[in-house]
Amino acid sequence: MQAEHELIVSTFNRPSKMKDIFKSVAKRADSKMWKLGRRKPRRTDSKRLLMENNNNNDRHDGHDNPMAQNNFNTHVEQRLHTVDDEIKYEELAELLQVSPEDASCSVSSVHLIQRSVSQHFPEPPADLDQNLQQHLFEVQEAVCNELVRLRPLFETMGLMDCLFDCYHRHTFHHLSELLQKVHSSQNCLVLMKWVLQTYPSAELLAHPDLQRTDPIKKVDSLLNQEWVQKARDKLLDNVENEVRALLEKILQIEKKNQEDFDCEEAFVGFYVDTIQCIEAVPKEAQKISRVLSLDVRAVCFRELQTFLERYSAEQAEILGKKAKLDKPEMIPFFKTLTACSKIKLHVQATAKDVKGCHIEEIMETLENMEDLTLTLLKQIVSDMAERNLKTYFKTENKHFFVFIVLIETYFSKDFCQDVKKRVMNEVYKLISHIYLKHLVRSSQSKLTKRWSPDVGQAVTEDAELLHSTISNLAPGVQQWNLMLLKIKELLDCQSVVAVQLTAASMQKECPTWREDQDLLPALLRWKGLSGRRVKEVMNILPGQKPRSGSVSCFSWLFCWVSREPTVTSREEDASDC
Repeated sequence: MQAEHELIVSTFNRPSKMKDIFKSVAKRADSKMWKLGRRKPRRTDSKRLLMENNNNNDRHDGHDNPMAQNNFNTHVEQRLHTVDDEIKYEELAELLQVSPEDASCSVSSVHLIQRSVSQHFPEPPADLDQNLQQHLFEVQEAVCNELVRLRPLFETMGLMDCLFDCYHRHTFHHLSELLQKVHSSQNCLVLMKWVLQTYPSAELLAHPDLQRTDPIKKVDSLLNQEWVQKARDKLLDNVENEVRALLEKILQIEKKNQEDFDCEEAFVGFYVDTIQCIEAVPKEAQKISRVLSLDVRAVCFRELQTFLERYSAEQAEILGKKAKLDKPEMIPFFKTLTACSKIKLHVQATAKDVKGCHIEEIMETLENMEDLTLTLLKQIVSDMAERNLKTYFKTENKHFFVFIVLIETYFSKDFCQDVKKRVMNEVYKLISHIYLKHLVRSSQSKLTKRWSPDVGQAVTEDAELLHSTISNLAPGVQQWNLMLLKIKELLDCQSVVAVQLTAASMQKECPTWREDQDLLPALLRWKGLSGRRVKEVMNILPGQKPRSGSVSCFSWLFCWVSREPTVTSREEDASDC
């Protein structure tokens, strides 16, 4: 029996022998059609075929719905009405390469085709997660090769629709089993890509040798849609679990790296790993469908929000403790600011069209963390500046460079330039403000004895050194020393008019005064103006409400100041300062 079977298989694998079978079957069909005068199939024949299929207990595993299966069999039976009922199934079995044992058990052509489909379908490997791609390639080759091999005869017999439907149903039943067995989002994407791109492509259903029958239009597209929806749901579940687990791991690594200041990988690792974690799967999903990618990204952002809330709470506690140290290290603060900045930029760049993903909450969490970190940094700088400048204004020898070296020591390391520029801008503004506060609290006459007879020039030198240092640390930083540079000009004023002109230019040009509007009146008092003269000067400045008894005849000066940013001339007034 085995020898005969091998002979049959070898014989019908030869194109010439297949052609002989084709002629034999076609001849029988033509003969029967001529005898019957193209009458409709006998009711008894149809009834017999349907009963045989419905009573068959060895159905193909892919047809889980009995009603759908019966409708399918009825459709196929109608397609077979031109074929001689007496044609032996052994001939069709040989063409389908069905084993003799299965052929003897088959009671209809439909069942025989289903048997053939089952036998030609590759079995899934034991380690499916590692070999899914290879298995899908084997499925693709097996299905395509059988459809192309059987097409010539099945087209003439009117069985191509039956063949397509059998392979289509079995394929998606097989894919459903694979979907249940895979355990990663990556393999879910592999399956979806195969269904949506490979299956309808020229590598399978759109194969050039099958285009005459156009199988894509004949298969049941509802099976595709139902399977894709199930695959999408499983993909999103897997993404949620995987991203959550990875972010938790990143958070644990970050806790261990809190004291690792020398390793660049530790500095950038947190935000790099976080961005890669939430970007990897959406990027792969984009290769399949933009809508699918947006759905995946929404899940990633939802997990990111929960992660950032935990990170912010833990980091706030850690940085708060570090800020209280006598000599706190700057790296943890810059590391946090850099991480928040990079993650925020990524979310802003990728959040377009993503729905229900908590974008506003993510941005608010990151911005609050940035504000807290910057506040702690400013507190550290403020304490340092207060201690050093308080001593500086009381020392006999002028050594401002000692404080400058301290600033360079704290901020000399290379950080993210955008973040460093933002920090140094705040540091610059804060130091300039604290310097001015200590200056106006110090006696001008004592400073003349301790520093130099020309206090204004000494302040100018300090302002220039401060700006040079900050600019070297963060090129392009805003200039916050303009009010310090005006001190010499203010001290040199010999009349109220000159003071008013200088005060007007300070108000216009110096952002430090806009930050603290008590500074300018304090400076005027420090110069030696009486309270009445200070009111007189302040009340004529733009934005100040004139008070009763104050002089307002100099309001014309400010139109002139707005046209001439730099005052070069002085006007003498009857009253000296």
